[in-house]
Amino acid sequence: MKVLVSIIVALLLVIGGGAYYFLTKNDEKVVVVTPQFYPLERFVISLDNVTNSRYLVLELTLLTHDSNVIEQLPAAAPLLNNNLVEHFSKVSHSEVKVLFKDIPQVQSLLRDRFNETLRNNKLSYQVEQVLVTNVFIQ
Repeated sequence: MKVLVSIIVALLLVIGGGAYYFLTKNDEKVVVVTPQFYPLERFVISLDNVTNSRYLVLELTLLTHDSNVIEQLPAAAPLLNNNLVEHFSKVSHSEVKVLFKDIPQVQSLLRDRFNETLRNNKLSYQVEQVLVTNVFIQ
């Protein structure tokens, strides 16, 4: 009799554990091992310069390992582009030239600005990296 009760209890624990696993499995974020990329549209802005017109052309790609983030980035792209305009409209040509001598610093700065913008607009996802894929300062 004790053996039968032990077997029934063990079966109930296995069934309950299996049910818990399958019910909670769908709530997890989908995280992939390979990085996923989202290229932003080419960014061009006129830079402040006293003598003549100067421009910054910037191409950025956002990196994440979360496929949910990639799916939602197209809707957030206008916010991120606006963030670029806000930032670079206050920077002079000479400051941009100095800034882009340290690309990792620029990438970190833009990632932090983008993630702050996403948070401020009640978007829960974050980008892991901002890659500078092309820069041209004229």
